[in-house]
Amino acid sequence: MRAASAFLQQALQAVARHLPTLPCPPLQAAQTELRRSLHLAFGLAAAHRRAVVVTPFQRSSGACVAVQLPAGVQWGRPKAIPLPPSLAGSGWRGGKPRPITVTPERQALANVWFLHHGRQALCLRLGLTGSMELLRYRPLLGAWVTC
Repeated sequence: MRAASAFLQQALQAVARHLPTLPCPPLQAAQTELRRSLHLAFGLAAAHRRAVVVTPFQRSSGACVAVQLPAGVQWGRPKAIPLPPSLAGSGWRGGKPRPITVTPERQALANVWFLHHGRQALCLRLGLTGSMELLRYRPLLGAWVTC
C-alpha cells in the first residue's frame, strides 16, 4: 500500500510539473526584480571595469545596486519549506542574505538568496562564474522547480 501511495505521489508531481502555473503576482515581480538587478550589476561592472555589489538592504549608489522587493515579499526561507535538493548536502543554513559582488569578467562571489510570500518561495543561486539559477517552490507539489 505504501509503495502504491509513493508511486501515485510521484506520478502526480510529474504531471503537475508540466502544467504551467505562475507564482503569485508579488513573487513574479520579485523574480523580475532579481533578474533586473543582476543584469544591471553585470552591465555596470563591465562598463565601468570595476566590481559592483548587489545588496538586499541598502540604497543604490554608483557601485551598489539595491534589490527592491514588492510589498508582502520577505527575505529568507520559512522553516516549513525545505531546501532545494541541490542545497541539501551543501551545509547551507540560511539566514539573512549577504550582498553579491559581481566583476567586469562576469564572475561573482557565489551566494544563495531566498524570498517568500506566504507558502510560495523563490531561491536564487549565483555561481562563481556568474551563472544564475532561479527556483520556485510549489507548495502543492512540495517541490522546487526551475523558473
